[in-house]
This record gives sequence, structure tokens and C-alpha cells, in this order.
Amino acid sequence: MSEARSLEGPAPLLDGLCQRLVSQGVPLARASIVLFTLHPLLHGRSFRWRPGQSTAAEVHPHGLQHLPAFARSPFKALREGLPLIHRRLVAPPAPDDFPMLAELRADGLTEYLALPVCFSDGSRHAVSWATSAPGGFTEAQLALLHHVHPLLQLVLEVIARKDMTGVLLDTYLGRDTGRRILQGQIRRGDGETTSAVICLSDLRNFTALSDALPREALLELLNAYFETMVSAFHAHGAEVLKFMGDAVLAIFRIDADSPVEERCAAAARTVREAVAASTRDNAERRRKGLPTYEFGAALHVGDVMYGNIGASDRLDFTVIGPAVNLADRIGGLCAALKEPVLLSESFVSHFRGGTRDLGEHVLKGVGVPVRIYTLAAEAADSKALTAA
Repeated sequence: MSEARSLEGPAPLLDGLCQRLVSQGVPLARASIVLFTLHPLLHGRSFRWRPGQSTAAEVHPHGLQHLPAFARSPFKALREGLPLIHRRLVAPPAPDDFPMLAELRADGLTEYLALPVCFSDGSRHAVSWATSAPGGFTEAQLALLHHVHPLLQLVLEVIARKDMTGVLLDTYLGRDTGRRILQGQIRRGDGETTSAVICLSDLRNFTALSDALPREALLELLNAYFETMVSAFHAHGAEVLKFMGDAVLAIFRIDADSPVEERCAAAARTVREAVAASTRDNAERRRKGLPTYEFGAALHVGDVMYGNIGASDRLDFTVIGPAVNLADRIGGLCAALKEPVLLSESFVSHFRGGTRDLGEHVLKGVGVPVRIYTLAAEAADSKALTAA
């Protein structure tokens, strides 16, 4: 109830608890915690302890709950309301009402106890204990496991809630933004001015696609495009700030540890990989008879205000400023210039790779013509990109 609440996750909690139970004479051979999570990709996570080993974590994607192995598992039964599962695995043998019990017996375990972990929102999770001691647990040892269980539930919920809050903030707001909000940057006006490489990318012909495709097909296409872009951004250290309809806004922050030249090279690698990934994805989509997509991306270097804006009770943590507006205007030229990637003069001045000059162009809302560039052929600047 004291030190455990400050732990970083369920794994050190289970590890510390098992060590203390063993020191009190409980002959544990294995233990596990199963948490069913609120996560866009994962159905749950499990943590397994074995004597002499560090606690191992495993993630379980959505769809696991529909597999036969999970349908006949003790954890599903506990989640659906069973108050406990207690089986002695030696003579007289317990019924094999769960296939996992036969596996435990084959591994030499003699007794198994699984209990539901009930959180305050009504969700149910599970913890299990097993021993290989002859004759199983003693009555005193079982009493100790039951005695610590209510405390384990309380501490585990604190840890799981903290972890879930971080996951959801990262998922919906972005990794760096989620961290900043958890650290207290929550007031309107909180923020800073920072230099960054700005990348704005959006789908071409989105209006026509919206009119032509059924809702499900349009959503599938959008998700395929977003997956391509976000995977590339995250692979090179960008912060994806938001989705705006069919557009993605991301930044590569510039600081002492990440000089502007390195961040420009990373941004160039990102959009090149996104173009290559979309080409591969579209080839597969054509093979399956699915609609394909094209996108345009603009790269620009400038100062942005990075922080909280909005109403007093509805805030958005994002970047704003003339540099963001200029990146948006440049991106709007991609279709007309028939180029997937366009670069500002500011970006080119810091980029060590090859570029191709596309001349000056008039941009809406910009008082003077702006010189626009695109990336040169891959071979022309691969050395500079790789070096960075």
C-alpha cells in the first residue's frame, strides 16, 4: 500500500509481491496477472512470474477473445463472473474443466488458485498462483494469498489506471503531447515557442473519394493512408500532433540534441519511405480490387507556438503560427505540380541532400511569390541522407 503504488507497471508489482510471499514461506512455482485493457490495438496484457526469472510481459491483440483457447480459459471464466478457481492437481485429481489444468499438472504443479481482480468501474481481471510443493499449498499459505488479495486489487488498479491514462493520451494526442499533459501543461496558454520541421500531408482528391466510396470503404482507405504516414513519422522520431479530416500534421522538433540538419534529413527520409510504402500498399490494393490513394506532403522549417489553445473547457494541444500556415499552402500545390513532396526554401537551406527547383509560385494569403522545391532522385542524395 506504500511503495508499490509508485511502481511503473504491473511487472515490478508482481515481481516484488512474489519475492515477499516466497520470503514468508509460500512455495510459489508460478504466478500471473491478466489485465484486459482499454487500448485500440490490444485486448489485454499478461505478466508471468517464475522463480529466478524476471517477470515477463506479453501483449494480446484484439481477436484473442474469439479464439478457442481463450474461450476455455480460467481467465475468461473469472472475467465473466466466476468468484474463484481453486484446483488441487494431485490425487484425488481435480476435474479438467479447463484445458490449462492438464498442462499445469504435466509441468509438475500440484495446486492452482485464480482470483478475479475487480476494479472500481466494474471491470474484472485476474491473478493466479500455483505451486509444485508436495500436497500443494497449506491452509495458512492459502489464507495469506486470500488476505493480500484485496490490497493487490487496490494497488493494481492504481498502477493500471495510470498506465491506461498514458496509453490513451499517447494514442489520441501523440506521444510527446500526452507526456506534457500528464506533467501538468493543462492550462489554456501553457506552451512554448519552438523551432521545428513541419510536415503537413493530405490525401489527393479526397472530396471525389468521399462522394464515390461507401462509408466503410472510405474509412478503410483513410486508415490505410494514416497507417502509412504515421508509421513513417514514428520510425524517424516525429511527433504526430493531429489528424484534420484527410490531413496529418507532424513536427520534428529542433533542439541542441537534434540539430536542424539532422531533423531535415529525418523528415526527407520519412516522406520518401511513406511514398515507397504507399506504392507497395497501392499495388496490393489493386490486386485485391480496393481503391488506391495518393497524397501530397509539404516540408518547411520555422518557429511554431506549441501548446494549449481553445476554450476554457475544451482545449487542443497543437502547433500554430505563420510557419504552419505556409506549410499548408505549399502542400496545396502538390496536385498542380504533380509532385508527392514539396519543400520550402527554408527547408532546402538546411537540407544537405539533393533537391530540384520548381520555380516561384503564388500562394493564397502569401504576399510575395514563394520558391518551391522537391526532392531530387534518391541516388542524388542517398549519401547525405544515410550520413544523417
